[in-house]
Amino acid sequence: MLNPCVKPEPPEDTVGDGRWMSQHNRYLQETKTSESEVLFIGDSIIQQLQFTSLWSEKISSLHCINFGIGGDRVENVLWRVRNGELEFNSKIKAVVLFVGTNNIDCTPHEIYEGILEIIKEIKRQLGNVAIVLPTLLPRGHYPNQYRERNDHVNTFLLDKFCNEANADEVTENCHVVVIDHHIVGNDQTISHHIMHDYLHLTNSGYSKVFSKVYEKLCELLNTPVKK
Repeated sequence: MLNPCVKPEPPEDTVGDGRWMSQHNRYLQETKTSESEVLFIGDSIIQQLQFTSLWSEKISSLHCINFGIGGDRVENVLWRVRNGELEFNSKIKAVVLFVGTNNIDCTPHEIYEGILEIIKEIKRQLGNVAIVLPTLLPRGHYPNQYRERNDHVNTFLLDKFCNEANADEVTENCHVVVIDHHIVGNDQTISHHIMHDYLHLTNSGYSKVFSKVYEKLCELLNTPVKK
């Protein structure tokens, strides 16, 4: 049976308002006019990052553009990168890819394989661009199967990209940034002060969690970190 995560396709428009495709088409237009050097692409956790103080005060200074779409699954992002969202007129120096938590009906290995397909497509179109892979975040107020699934995806990513024995053309210039630690408390719950709905980060949650991504980008771009 074909892994659904490696089969690129847009999501079904169950509401009928065409919003997802409208966002995709807007991003296609932005690739033609943007002078950005860093692309953030993924699901709602990426999309909402652009409305945070971390983005406005620090990340945006790196000449970033945000192509997040709420609800996106791995196969949706794979479709997007194969249908024009990487065709920038400007030179992209780094891509931050974050997707997978919405694939609730897929196995960890299926999600991992889909992420690899996206990486291969990014490399095919953009060459040896720096790719930053934040680890998937825990979700749910209390322990649940989806937390465990995301943990397993992270284990696959860390083994692939942080183990020299597995180095190949896919891992070259790919950087996993561990951001999922210190979110779950000692009692195994997640505070609403970090994740207001136990899935999406608060403004302070973003500053705590995604600051590591910002610092990694500064390192890769040889840019001083703003304090």
